[in-house]
Amino acid sequence: MTELYRNSGLEIYEKSHYSHGEHITEVEQILRWYRRRKARVLDIGCSGGLHALEFSKRGFPVTGMDIEPSAIKLAKKRASSGNQKAKFLVLDIGKDELPCAEKFDFIYSIGNVLSHVKKDHIFEVIKKICDCLDEKGILLFDVLMNSKPFQEELYPKENELQIIWKRKIDEKTGRISMDGIFLESGFIQHFDVWGYTVEEMTWMLNSLGFEKVKFSPKLDFISKNKTKNTISLYFRAERT
Repeated sequence: MTELYRNSGLEIYEKSHYSHGEHITEVEQILRWYRRRKARVLDIGCSGGLHALEFSKRGFPVTGMDIEPSAIKLAKKRASSGNQKAKFLVLDIGKDELPCAEKFDFIYSIGNVLSHVKKDHIFEVIKKICDCLDEKGILLFDVLMNSKPFQEELYPKENELQIIWKRKIDEKTGRISMDGIFLESGFIQHFDVWGYTVEEMTWMLNSLGFEKVKFSPKLDFISKNKTKNTISLYFRAERT
């Protein structure tokens, strides 16, 4: 699974998703509703650190973690060149202990990172993440959706690298077989991920003590809660 985010694959991934400063826009969208300054932030699945370092630039103490060593190496290099104090760790959320000596005020995981966790482990993984969250903290993440209609071919809006994503889903299990075809470079990536219904994810979050759960196709959470024809949704969970 991590080949897409390793070395040349990581470069292709960033060019296809963040070459126009999309990470800056996404952080700005989050900060439209998250207004607690100086909050301790944890980025799970930080990749090359673009989002984490954007939070760091704005004064947030940030820790980023990712399973891929080359991604963390790049994140540390960027932090060093920018003279930023963000901390980056190589960790597997499914196997390793998380850095929870002190609780985090805000934990986020975007880019459908949690959809890469096997479905029979997702509840315990989210629970482990919640153990790192302050009792008044907020959890934000996105997952791929198991909803109808299910798009079997995806073409990113900014498709300068001519990427095609082909997908098949088992509606009963939510398992998605996915192929990324990078036409310009010849890079091909296959992996299996998992999609969820809104009801499944809301139930899990409620079971973990989150009374207030919102979902949206956009990080600013201004857009109406929409599930039809949506590839993925952002979930924002709070304890009241």
